Amino acid sequence: MEAIITKPALSVIDENLERFEPFKYDLIIYLSQHSAACCLVDPKNESYAAIEQVNFMNNQSIENSFNLFENYFNNSSFSAIKFKSVAVIIASEFYTLVPQALFQASAAQSILQLNTKIDFEVEVVSQQINSVESFIVFALPLAIKLGLEKRFKDVKIIHHAQPLISESMTRFKNSNEKTLLAHIQNGQFDLMVIENHKMIFFNSFKFVSTEDVVYYTLLVCETLKLNPEEITLQLCGEIEKKSAIYALLYKYIRNIEFLNSHRTFKYSGGYSPLPSHFFFNLINSAHCV
Repeated sequence: MEAIITKPALSVIDENLERFEPFKYDLIIYLSQHSAACCLVDPKNESYAAIEQVNFMNNQSIENSFNLFENYFNNSSFSAIKFKSVAVIIASEFYTLVPQALFQASAAQSILQLNTKIDFEVEVVSQQINSVESFIVFALPLAIKLGLEKRFKDVKIIHHAQPLISESMTRFKNSNEKTLLAHIQNGQFDLMVIENHKMIFFNSFKFVSTEDVVYYTLLVCETLKLNPEEITLQLCGEIEKKSAIYALLYKYIRNIEFLNSHRTFKYSGGYSPLPSHFFFNLINSAHCV
């Protein structure tokens, strides 16, 4: 079945967006197998001028995601804007985290191959995450890399775990309690556990059903001896309180809070037209790129 793009599932654009003023905005793109999102940042005014998301239907591999994204972007209201900078967050499970003390750049590809099975052409990329004294080693699909570099000049590409970990560690750096965080996206979610100012667990999971999310969350709780009746689950990403995922999680974990995405930057106009925990990774990447 052929992969197709839906109309924007969500579109919030400032009515005063200055499309013809060059180099006013930074563009941050979130690209995964199942969707893409764009965020226009006004760094001078520390605000977000637009956020738009599209979903990819029947896409069987992240390798195909750039062509789907380009098809959408070329027909979007952002295509003619000249951006000050462009950064792209690649969301995929083809990565591993390596402690800084054990990392060797020459061994990055071998380390990645031990942990992941990849059946398409990639470039192996290593990036440092200072907040957890680690390197993230990930597989960047060559089709995406070449496509992005052709479409945008001087594009910066990072893995989705980098801003998620960095921002979460900043948020909970003064907490002495164990923190369980779930970042939920379309078809994929991340689980992170912080204890005594250190990250003790991080992993990404694909999911098809509501039960998948709850199963992996409870499995992590069991493995790390986290009591679901006592731990507070911090939720962020594209999940609503009225969703089936939230309802089933709440059946087992009674303390659930939504993690606000906005730490410094705000939406243009000073109000939030979206739930405050939406696009946590996309929005907070403005601090990291």
